[in-house]
Amino acid sequence: MLKITAYADRISCFPGDTIDIKVSALGLQTYRAELRRIIQGDINPDGPGYRDELIAADLGGPFPAREQKIRPGSYGRVDGAAELCPSGSFTIAALIWPTLPGRGRQAILSVGTPENGCRLFLDDNAMASTELTSDGHTSAVASGAACRERSWYVVVATYDATAERLTISQIAVQRFPKIADSASNSVSARGHHNVLSRSPILFGASMAAGGFPGWFFNGKIENPRVYDGAHPAEQIALIMLGCASPLTPAADWDFAEDMHGDRLSDRGPHRLHGRFFNLPQRAVTGCGWSGGSYRWTEDPASYAAVHFHDDDLYDAAWQTDFTVTVPADLKSGVYAVRLFSDDDADAEYFVVFAVRARHRKNSVVFVLPTASYMAYANHRLGIDVSETEIGAGQLLQLDRHHLHLQEHPELGLSLYEVHNDGSGVFYSSRLRPILDFQPKVQGFIGGTGSNIWQFNADTHILGFLEDRGIAYDVLTDEDLDREDGDALDGYRVVLTGSHPEYTSTRMLDAYQSFLDRGGCVAYLGGNGFYWRIAYSETLPGVIECRRAESGIRGWEPGTGNYWHQFTDELGGLWRRIGRPPQQIFGVGMTAQGFDLSSPYIRNEASSDPRAAFIFAGVEGEVLGDFGLNGGGAAGNEIDRADFALGTPPHALVLASSKMHTDIYLMTPEDLLDPTPTWSGTQCDLIRADMVFFETQSGGAVFSTGSIAWAGAMAWNAYDNQIADITENVVRRFADEKGFG
Repeated sequence: MLKITAYADRISCFPGDTIDIKVSALGLQTYRAELRRIIQGDINPDGPGYRDELIAADLGGPFPAREQKIRPGSYGRVDGAAELCPSGSFTIAALIWPTLPGRGRQAILSVGTPENGCRLFLDDNAMASTELTSDGHTSAVASGAACRERSWYVVVATYDATAERLTISQIAVQRFPKIADSASNSVSARGHHNVLSRSPILFGASMAAGGFPGWFFNGKIENPRVYDGAHPAEQIALIMLGCASPLTPAADWDFAEDMHGDRLSDRGPHRLHGRFFNLPQRAVTGCGWSGGSYRWTEDPASYAAVHFHDDDLYDAAWQTDFTVTVPADLKSGVYAVRLFSDDDADAEYFVVFAVRARHRKNSVVFVLPTASYMAYANHRLGIDVSETEIGAGQLLQLDRHHLHLQEHPELGLSLYEVHNDGSGVFYSSRLRPILDFQPKVQGFIGGTGSNIWQFNADTHILGFLEDRGIAYDVLTDEDLDREDGDALDGYRVVLTGSHPEYTSTRMLDAYQSFLDRGGCVAYLGGNGFYWRIAYSETLPGVIECRRAESGIRGWEPGTGNYWHQFTDELGGLWRRIGRPPQQIFGVGMTAQGFDLSSPYIRNEASSDPRAAFIFAGVEGEVLGDFGLNGGGAAGNEIDRADFALGTPPHALVLASSKMHTDIYLMTPEDLLDPTPTWSGTQCDLIRADMVFFETQSGGAVFSTGSIAWAGAMAWNAYDNQIADITENVVRRFADEKGFG
């Protein structure tokens, strides 16, 4: 168990800016805070040694420890509702597509509180049900038939105040012989008056004890409506399905409006607009979708459904415990607020962020692949995915961060998991504690040795820059996306992280624009620029990824759900979208394997005079037969050059890895015919290529094609040929004379 968890309101800042730190601490009376610069986060005793630097800054404290809870589950809310039904009678209706029917009570639409209100929901037996509560009296009725999983229904709840009758109807949109899933039932309901009067309305949840939402719905809800008066359910169902002349509703929520964000709109006369919480999935196929359009903006009415989950999480919404003012003279770099207790050595947590250069810039900038950190945020691949151990070729080691995640599912999911109902996770947010975005954290699939992944693996690069005395600044993926590439202005060299897998359109454009202006890029990783993601213009700290058609993925978004909600862009592989990474960086993803890494063997092109600076002082034909991630420089996930996919024709393939193990397997996008020959010992496409080429504008690109490269740089405390090659590249790229 971690006794301290925390997060910040931002991931990137300038000197002089403020950062809000939000903390939950258990089993402690107080905790302290200090500011540290992160230099090398690998605690492997065979590595270069953990290294950070204390910054002289008074952050206040000691701070009183308190618990802050996380409450997952998505829902919509309308506040300050109007007098919807002056007649006293009402009809509530919605289209639903349940994904976990029978898994507890699940609210579709609720008004008011448990003590005074109305709820339309699925009961424990998957039956459409309704319930009225007022003046200490409850009336409830269930349809008598269970809803089927992943099937559309019109559900209608009617209260006739004159007859004092409460009715529930459940009408299957598609009916089958001998399947009795449509039903209606009613009960006497006396003494209920004005239960829809000026009370908050929730979609996909109901207000529970303590004032927090509960009864979360799993599945899609579309076009909930409220009518004044009691109307026949059959008539309402025909109206909902567009088969009868409409009645004028008192409220008519159209979830197809303003789909880019979290707002929901009411077309009714009272204009009872609201918003969604914890990011349920929008821009997903609705009841009327027929395959005529796959892009939601072309036919919004076919995408008017919202898919709710009881484990959705966007913003943990913790209160701020203290605010850090970043020292005005702080140099650019990776920093963390370290939270700790003098009384408990195990109580430690790092809130990591980047500090950018406000004025004077170095010529080299390292781009932290924070989008990829968010994609993997709090992933549980080691325990929840049984084949991870097979893919790693070793027994998995679990540290306290992994165990804490298993005990606290409320911390939210990564883009590698599925929701409780089996649907893929489209969104990942940094507005929550991210346990693996810290130094000292172990991974699952980093290979034998240090076995670190993502952020902690990238600290091998930070440590290299410090060891070789290379001055550098730091940016984040979020900066690149937000500033349309302007964040790179003034720099000569861009260094990537070890695994920049997730890339938005603006980010990719930023790299291309930088190269077009004569800049140089050293891509020091593998499996980079693989999936397209989207950032939101209105919702901070979240990314969206829809893994459409092909690629290495643990789930599919579902037919018709390929276009991003945030940006109306087609999701999926950049290769399938028409911008394979080979076009910009010379190499692209070809295989993955997580046991042993391999060395590179120099190719004839390495003797080309154009590449002489790369190998200055480097001896031998075998490069990188060592490393902290798998024992070699080429491994984990690897990229190859492919001239058919856009590797520039003048590119030099300087070296290539050979003979990976049979745990290394080809990517699905290349594996057109699955035969036993597509493994590391048999397929020559399974290799990491080291590539160099110049650009038309006088810049250049150097790509390693391997996640394990950084781990080899750090081997023997950075005293090795891989670190030498990297230094040769960075220093030559920083030379103002450029490439002719």
